[in-house]
Parts: sequence; C-alpha cells; structure tokens
Amino acid sequence: MSQPSLQEMTSNLAVKMEEMGAPLGMAILGLSILLFLQGHRRLPLVSFIIGASIGYYLSPQVTPLVEEFGLSLTATQVTGIVCFLVGMVLSALVRLSTRMLTSAFIFVTFSTGIQTLSNYGFDIERSNLWSGLAALAAFFLTMGINRLLPMIVSAIFAAYGCLLATLLLTGNPLSTFEPVEVKTFALMTPIFVFSLFLQRIDVAKQQEKEDAKYDPDPEYVEAQQHFIPL
Repeated sequence: MSQPSLQEMTSNLAVKMEEMGAPLGMAILGLSILLFLQGHRRLPLVSFIIGASIGYYLSPQVTPLVEEFGLSLTATQVTGIVCFLVGMVLSALVRLSTRMLTSAFIFVTFSTGIQTLSNYGFDIERSNLWSGLAALAAFFLTMGINRLLPMIVSAIFAAYGCLLATLLLTGNPLSTFEPVEVKTFALMTPIFVFSLFLQRIDVAKQQEKEDAKYDPDPEYVEAQQHFIPL
C-alpha cells in the first residue's frame, strides 16, 4: 500500500480541521492570542504544541510502520512518542530557522553593501579600519535582528492563526484565505503590526522586571536604614 503524498496529507489535514470546527478554532485562537501578545517568548512553547498536534494526526500512519519493525508498543504509546518527537522537532526547527534567517539577512546586506562601496572606490576587504567597522556593525545588527525576528515570526503566525480560527468558528472552508492571496495579506497586515506593537510593550515590561531584581525599591532601602545593627 503506497504512502499518501504530502499534498494529499495536507488536504486531508484541512478536511479534518474543518470537521473539528469550533473547538479547534477556539484552540487555534487561544494560541494565536498568546503569540499575538507574548510571541517573542512563547514561540517555542506554541511551536511544540502545534508540532504535538501534527504528531497526533500523523500517528495513525506511523503505527503500522512500528508494527512492521516488530516493536511491542501500543497505539497510545506510539501516539505519545510521535507527538513528543514532532513537537520537539518543530520547536527546534523554528528556533533554527530564525537564526538562519538572521545569518542570511546579515550576509546579503553586507555583501551588497561591500559590493556597492567597492563600485565607488572603497575597498572594504583590504582596509583594516573598514573591516573592523563592518564586523562591529554586523555584531550589533545581528543582536538587534535576533531580538526582532522572534517577534516578527510570532506576529505572522498570530495573524494567520486568527484568520484560520475565524474560518473554523464561522464554519467557512479553510481555502477561503490562502496564504498567497492578496486579500489574506491585507487582512493579516493590521493584526501583524498591532502584534509587534504589543510585543514591544511586553519586552519593555520584562526588561523592567529584570532591572528591578538588581535595583531594589527605594522605599525598601529607606526602611532598612531605620534598623540599627546590634
């Protein structure tokens, strides 16, 4: 018996999602809201949950393969293992992809910049000063992108997740908003921008909490000064 193709599995997954309807829509909406507000620090957790859900869907296809290898595992055990493994793999892939995107962006940006400056007579590669400045700029730019990219990825997932949740909650087919369509992009854009704004606020709050750990409350310090050591 031949294994289903990726397109067939994707189509079957969409059909099953539509059959689950509102309950699944509520779950997707909850995860989307979490990414919408705190995606920069919740993305690995949400990725694991989504991966585990995909693993649950794939487990019936994996169970016959386990039996062929002669492993004495129950269907429940196979499902649990597949959910955990797929969740871990997806979470790791999301983290790896963000780092790869950062590296690719830095490489393309600086390669283009060096080539452009070379056309105007600036030989960056042979100048120790310019090479040092370029390396320093790349370092700080990498740090900045590493902070921004999780927010950007989370905002994209949150925006599209909200659209999927809306379709499931209203009983409309998932094909209504294809990712590559202009109308999908137009609907996602305001959600994406607002998510970035709220995530920046959350980042500032988290930074304030971190600073408070090393900067005690002035009222607490003043109260401590009233105690005279014996």
